[in-house]
Amino acid sequence: MRRVCIIGAGVAGIVAARYLKEVSRVTLYEASSTIGGVWLYTKDENSTKHTPMYRNLRTNLPKQLMTLRDLQHESNSPTFLTHEQVMDYLHLYCDKFNINDLISFNTPVTCLRPDTSVDPVKWIVSTGNGKDEVFDAVAVCTGRYDTIHYPSVPGLDTYSGNYIHSKEYSTPKLYRGQHVLVVGANASGVDLTLDLNENGVRADISHRKPELLQGLPKEVIQFREPVLFKGDEVYFEGDSEGHKFDTIIFATGYGTNLEFIHPECLMETEVLPRPLYKFFINPRFPSLAIINQCDFAAPFILSEYQVLYFRDIFTGRVKLKSQKQLLNEAQKLLRRYPEQPLKYQYSLGLDQFALYSEIAEECGLPLQYQNDMNALYGLFDAVVSEKDSDPSTYRNKKWEFDGENIRYHPTDDFT
Repeated sequence: MRRVCIIGAGVAGIVAARYLKEVSRVTLYEASSTIGGVWLYTKDENSTKHTPMYRNLRTNLPKQLMTLRDLQHESNSPTFLTHEQVMDYLHLYCDKFNINDLISFNTPVTCLRPDTSVDPVKWIVSTGNGKDEVFDAVAVCTGRYDTIHYPSVPGLDTYSGNYIHSKEYSTPKLYRGQHVLVVGANASGVDLTLDLNENGVRADISHRKPELLQGLPKEVIQFREPVLFKGDEVYFEGDSEGHKFDTIIFATGYGTNLEFIHPECLMETEVLPRPLYKFFINPRFPSLAIINQCDFAAPFILSEYQVLYFRDIFTGRVKLKSQKQLLNEAQKLLRRYPEQPLKYQYSLGLDQFALYSEIAEECGLPLQYQNDMNALYGLFDAVVSEKDSDPSTYRNKKWEFDGENIRYHPTDDFT
C-alpha cells in the first residue's frame, strides 16, 4: 500500500489521517506531545512555544460550523465553545476514528523535498530524530499561526514602552491597573479588547478601518492606525499628539512558516504559500497539499473538504488538468481582488462555499454534502453580520439551526 505523510496533528492533520488511512498507509508527524495544534492552551505550562490560545477564548463561529462529519458536539454545549471544549471534541474524534496510533509525537519535520528522479515523484521527509522516510504523497497541516507579524511603523524598533504580540496574550489579570492599547481590529484584536475591558482593564483599540467599529463598549477609545513610535509614545494617523500606554498588544496577524519545504517545490512562502490550485494543491507536484491556509473561513469544514479532494486525487478518482492549467488557475486566485494586498487573496468569506460545491461535484460526493453547504452558507453569513454589529454580546445568544432556519435567543448561552 502506498504511503502518505501528514505533518501536524491539529484539526487539518487529524481529519487528513481519518480519510487518508482509508486508502494508504499513513504516518502523522507532530512536533509537540499532543494533538490540537492551535487549540491547545499552553500558557499555564513551562513551555517555550505557545499557541495563540488565551484563557478566556471562545470560538467566534457557532459549533454547527465547527463540526466534523460523523461526530456531533454535546447537545448541551454552548453555541460558541471554549477552547477546552474544542480540545475535548478533537480528542473524541481521534478516539472514534483511531487516529492516535498513527501519530509520531515529539517529531518535528526539518525538511520536505521531492525526489524527481522517479516518476511519479516521491517525497523524502526528514525529521528531528535524524531519520529520512519516503512517501508517495504529503499533506502539510501545520497551520497559519506560527510566525508572528508586526507592522512596519517608524520607530517601533526603538520604542521604549512595553509591547507584545497577541500570540503572547494569556489572561486579563496580568494587565489590571494598566492602560492597554490593542493594535488591529480583525477577530483577535476586537476579542482581546473586549476580554480586557470586560475584566476591568482599561483597553483602547487602534485600527485602519474606514469607519468606527460597532458594538464596542462606549468607554473604548478607537484610534486610527499608529504612524510613529517615539520614545515611549505612539502617534496615530491624523493626531499630532503623542500617547502613552502601559502595554501595547499587536493583534496584527501571522506569517506562514514553511521553511522546511525544499525550494525545489517552487513555492513562495513569505506571506502565504503560493501559488496553490484551489488554495491548497501544489500545481507542479499535486501529491503535495498545504491544507487550511485560507483566512475568514470555517476551518473545520475547509480542512474536511480539502482533504476529501486530496484523497480523491491520490486514488485517481479526481482527474486533474495539465500542470500548466493548474498553475494558471492557481495564479488567478492571487488576483481575485486586484486592489487588495496579496495576503487578502486567500481570504474566502462566503466564497468558501463555492469552493466546497466545486469539490463536492468533482469528487462525486453524495448530494447531502451539497445540501449541508447550502444551509451552512446562510448560517455563516448571519453569524458574521451579527458579530460585526454586536461583537460584545453575539456569543451570549443561543443560536438554533435545523438545516434551514436560523434562530437565536437574546439569553445567556454560556455557563
